[in-house]
Amino acid sequence: MATSDERYSSRFAAIKNAPPELVSFLGRALGNIFLIKSPWIGAILWLAIARDIRFPIFAIVGLVVADVVAWALGVGHAVNRVGPLRANAIFVSIAVAWLTTATGYSLAIPLAVAVFAAIGASLITAAIVRALRHTVLPPLEWGYCVVAAMLFNLFPAWAQSAVHATIVWPRPQDAIGWIESFFRSLGMLVFLPKPEVGVLVALAIVLWSRAMMLTGAVGWLVGVALGLFLERLGVTYLWLLAAHNYFLAAMLLGSILFLPGWTRAFVAVAAGAGASIFAAYFQYLLPGSSYAFLPVPAGLTVWLGMGALLLGDNNRLSQRDAASQGPPELAWWNSAYLTERFGQREPLLTVPVAGAVQITQGFNGQLSHTGRWRHALDFQRPVPTVGAELGNSIWGSPIYAPASGIVEAVRGGIPDNPLGVSNFAENWGNYIIIRLDTDGWAMLAHLRQGTIAVANGARVETSTYLAQVGNSGRSPSPHLHLQAQASPKPGAPTIPFRLANFLSASGPSSDFLRWNAADVPDTGSIVSAAQSNPKVHATLTSIAPGAAVWQVEAEGKIPRQFRRYGTGSVVRVRIFLDQAGRHLFRSHESGTLVTYIDVDAWRLIEVQDVSCPLLKLLALAVPSIPYAASEGTNWLEPAPLPPSGLGAWFKLLVFPYLKHPFPYLACTCTVMPDDGNQLLTIETRPITPSRGMPTKLLCEMDRLRGPVKIEASFEGGQLCYTMLSFAPAGLPLSSSSTEGRVRPYRKDGP
Repeated sequence: MATSDERYSSRFAAIKNAPPELVSFLGRALGNIFLIKSPWIGAILWLAIARDIRFPIFAIVGLVVADVVAWALGVGHAVNRVGPLRANAIFVSIAVAWLTTATGYSLAIPLAVAVFAAIGASLITAAIVRALRHTVLPPLEWGYCVVAAMLFNLFPAWAQSAVHATIVWPRPQDAIGWIESFFRSLGMLVFLPKPEVGVLVALAIVLWSRAMMLTGAVGWLVGVALGLFLERLGVTYLWLLAAHNYFLAAMLLGSILFLPGWTRAFVAVAAGAGASIFAAYFQYLLPGSSYAFLPVPAGLTVWLGMGALLLGDNNRLSQRDAASQGPPELAWWNSAYLTERFGQREPLLTVPVAGAVQITQGFNGQLSHTGRWRHALDFQRPVPTVGAELGNSIWGSPIYAPASGIVEAVRGGIPDNPLGVSNFAENWGNYIIIRLDTDGWAMLAHLRQGTIAVANGARVETSTYLAQVGNSGRSPSPHLHLQAQASPKPGAPTIPFRLANFLSASGPSSDFLRWNAADVPDTGSIVSAAQSNPKVHATLTSIAPGAAVWQVEAEGKIPRQFRRYGTGSVVRVRIFLDQAGRHLFRSHESGTLVTYIDVDAWRLIEVQDVSCPLLKLLALAVPSIPYAASEGTNWLEPAPLPPSGLGAWFKLLVFPYLKHPFPYLACTCTVMPDDGNQLLTIETRPITPSRGMPTKLLCEMDRLRGPVKIEASFEGGQLCYTMLSFAPAGLPLSSSSTEGRVRPYRKDGP
C-alpha cells in the first residue's frame, strides 16, 4: 500500500498539473473552432470572449453539453468526430449569451436555453458528420446555424434588443476607421464586435498561421469592395455586419481546407466575393433580421468552392490539407517535400525487366513518345560495344508487374515482327493493361506472342510474372514499352509517372551505384531494378521501440541551432511504434521524427516541431536508407528540415508563393554490416553547403537499436552524439533478455 507521504505527493502532483491540463482541454476546444490546434493559442480566444464575462460561462456550458451528447451517442474521442460537436455547441451557447444580453432575466433562464440549444446543435451536427463521413465536405457550423436561426425566429424581440445593445458600429471614414472595422469583423465571429476582441482573435490566428490571416484579410477586402460596389448600385446591403463571412470563407478555402499557394490566393479572392454575394442575397430575402451574424454565406461559399475545385483533375488547384495537425504553412511544406521526393500524385512503377536495361526513348521522345503519348519509356538491353546490338537483345526477357493492381485488358495473338520491320496496323502489338491500386492504369506493350501468363481480372502484385519481351506491333526491334494512362483503353492519353526503387549506372560497363527512390530517367540512361541487401534489410527492419540515452561531445564553434548541449551532456530519446507501423523518435524536451519501414527503404516521412539538435542531425544524416545499399551506393535526398529560427515565420509564409528549390543531400553507404561488424554507416554531405548547416555527417545504424552514433562536422567545429544505453520496450523477449535493463553501446555491436 502507498504510504501517506506517497499519497500526498501524488495529490500534490495532480494539483500542480491541473492548470496546464485545464488550459489544454479548454484551449483545444475553443481553438478547434478556428482550426487552431495549439491549446495555449486557444487560451487567447477564451481571453477574447471574456470581454463579456457571461460568454465564457455559456461556452463552458456548451462544451460540457457537447461532451455529454458525444458520450451518449458513443462517438468516442476522435477529434474529427467530437471536435465539430464541441464547436457547434460552444458557438450556439455564445449566441444564446448574446441573444439574452438585454433581456433582464436572471442567469438561470438563459443558461437553460443554452443547454437545450447546445443539445440541438450537437445532435444536428452529429447527423451531419455521419451523413458526410464518405465525402470530402467538412461539417462546418451548420448545427449552430440551424439552431441559432430557430432562436432568432422564436425570440425576435430578444434579437432586436441584443442588436441595439451590442452593435455600435460607425461607418469607416478614414484608414483608422477601416482598421477598426476589420477588427470589429473578427470580433463578430464570437458575437462581440469590439475592436479589442478582434485584436485578440487576430493575435491568435497570426500566432498559429500567418497564411490564415493573409488569405482571410484578402477575402475581407474583396468582400467589402463588392459590398461598396453593390451599395453604389442602389442595393440595400449592410455589408459590414456580414464582413466576418468574407474573412472566414477566404481563410478556409485559401489556406486551411486547401494548402496555401498562388492558386489558393486567387481562390481566396473568389471566396470573399462569393460570400459577399450570398450575404447580400440573404439580407435581401430577410431584411432587418439578425441573420447577418450567422456564417451561412461563408458555409455555402466553402461547400460550393470545394465542389468546384475538386470537380476537375487540376492537382495544383486542388491540393487538399486533409488531416494536418499543424499550421497550413507547415502542412504545405510537408506536402511540397513529399512532392519533391515522389512527384505530384504520380504513379510509381518499378523497372519491369530484370537486369540492366537502357532507356532508348524517354518522355517527350523524338520518335513516338510525343503529344498525348509523351509519358512513356522504352526499354532495351544496353549496347556494350559498337556493332554488338544483335547479340545483346532483350528478346524473350521475362516481364514483371511494375505495380500491384488488377489486369483489365490483355491481347496476345499478334505475330512478332522480323528485325527492322514494323506492323503499322497494330500500334501496340500484344499488351497488358493493369488498373493500379494507386489510381490510373499502366500498359506494357510489344509483348511476345503466346507468352502472356495472366488473364483479365487477375490480381497481380509488384514483380508478378506477366509475359516475355517481344517485337509485336509498331516495333522494328525487340523492346518493352511502358506507360501510365488515365483510362483502360489502349492508346488512351498518357499521364506522368515515375520509376521507383531502381539503380542507375553512368555507362554500360559501370557499376550500379546510384540508387533512385523515384525519378524519370532520361533517354540513354542505364537502369536496373533494385534488389534488397539482406543484411541492410535486417538492420533497418529490426529497430525496436525503447528508451535511449545519448552523450554529447562538442568541440569548436557550433552553430546556434545545434548548440543546446555541451560536452558531457546527456540526451534522452524514446522510440515508439504506432499502430501504422511507424517509428516515432521523440526527444524528452520537444520534437518528433516519424520514420517508416517502406517497401524499398527505411525513410523519414515527417518532422514534427523538432528543436532537439540530436533529432535535427538524425533527420539530416539519414532521411532515407535503401535496402539495396551496398558499399559505395549513393543517393540524393531533399533536406527534410523545415525552416527554423527567427526567420521561419516569414520564410514559411512566402515559400508557398515562391518557386523555392529544396537543398539536396548526397548520401553514401561507406560501411556494410557483416559477420564481424553489426554497424551500417552512412555518410551525408549537402550538395550546396549553407551557413549554419553541417558540412558532413556520419551516422552508424545498429540492429535493434537503430542509430547509435551521429557525427557532424561544421566549418568551425565538431559535434558527436553517442548512444550510451538502450532499453527495449514492449518486445516479446525471453527472461534472459535485456528488456528493461540498460545496455552499453559498444563499437562491435550488442
